[in-house]
Amino acid sequence: MTLRSTLGFNVRRRWRQQGRTSDFDNTLEKKRSTIWFDLDNSPHVPLFAPVIKHYREKGIDVILTARDHSQTIELMNIHGLGGTFDAIGKHYGKSRINKIRGLVERAIQLSSHVKKARRQGINIAVAVSHGSRSMVLAAKWLGIPIISMYDYEHTETTIFNRFSDRVMVPEWIPDEVLDGIGLSASKHVKYPGIKEELYVRSFRPDPTFRRQFEEMPYGQDGSKFILAVVRPPATTANYHSKKSDLLLTELLKLLLTTPDVFTVIVPRTTEQGEQVRAQVGVINSWPSCLILDTAIDGLNLACAADLVISGGGTMNREAALLGVPVYSIFAGKLGSLDEKMEKEGLITFIREPGDVEKIKLVKRTRDAATENDLTDRVESAVKEQIDSFLDR
Repeated sequence: MTLRSTLGFNVRRRWRQQGRTSDFDNTLEKKRSTIWFDLDNSPHVPLFAPVIKHYREKGIDVILTARDHSQTIELMNIHGLGGTFDAIGKHYGKSRINKIRGLVERAIQLSSHVKKARRQGINIAVAVSHGSRSMVLAAKWLGIPIISMYDYEHTETTIFNRFSDRVMVPEWIPDEVLDGIGLSASKHVKYPGIKEELYVRSFRPDPTFRRQFEEMPYGQDGSKFILAVVRPPATTANYHSKKSDLLLTELLKLLLTTPDVFTVIVPRTTEQGEQVRAQVGVINSWPSCLILDTAIDGLNLACAADLVISGGGTMNREAALLGVPVYSIFAGKLGSLDEKMEKEGLITFIREPGDVEKIKLVKRTRDAATENDLTDRVESAVKEQIDSFLDR
């Protein structure tokens, strides 16, 4: 029997004699290791939802925080996390000054939230996020071990590289690239494949999902139309290029003036949705598109589409894994993942306005199979790193 278990046994025996066994059990309960996940953008919800559910089902406590930005809060509810998280912070705007202000203010808010949890006896073993700079700062201030993930090396990575204990990146990002952005070889952990595999592997499509668009009264034959899904560029991201906005305009001109094409546009924010509505009104007044104003199941939408076009990375990679033709209007510096996928023919880049001619507006052949051959390799890699801190 170890010293710790001996002490525990003696305390339990003394408290049992005093009728306070429940106090001892409650103390042990409060000292159990807890994982803190922070989801500060919409793509992080489907990414971490299976991991969070895994640990909760194992009886391991999870503190869950989320930023009220894009469709993050709505997606928390869609993925079964409603009522189990705290919404903390918001997006403060795309100017550099506002970004810095928002970063620090949210870090302070997160720190206060975790301090309160600590006063209640909660012991956080590790903080986990995919690109939450505010969490990294807050956890660093509080002395909590940090696991950070990112898959685009040309964003601002200094905070992750300097303050995280582990940084998980895809294996497709070369070591020399990581060295160039200041990520120590002793910190980085590479996982196989791409992060979207973690949750796409368990996706089973709803065969009736496309029907809701076929039944819309927009003057076309719903059984014959080509369904295009468009995700506009991330205009508030620090890596945003204005050229992407020009490419979006040319893309909308093509889609909205081509017969038998129905376009579903998935804005990132309410403001972006209003901007796109203004663009659509100028290009074409007849209802050849739907601009969503609420969150939707992105995987079912991509699976129902004949093609997907995005100004970001997540939806494009999801669609590629589902076997859907993918085009990108991202005009920023090309990341290693996109470069690899382009070479393998999984994605076509629209780099100039004239490149929209590359887009093939045809109905795709659908495979009746609902299974995919993705494995749990990404999820296993993430859980392995988390478990290493829980074991401590």
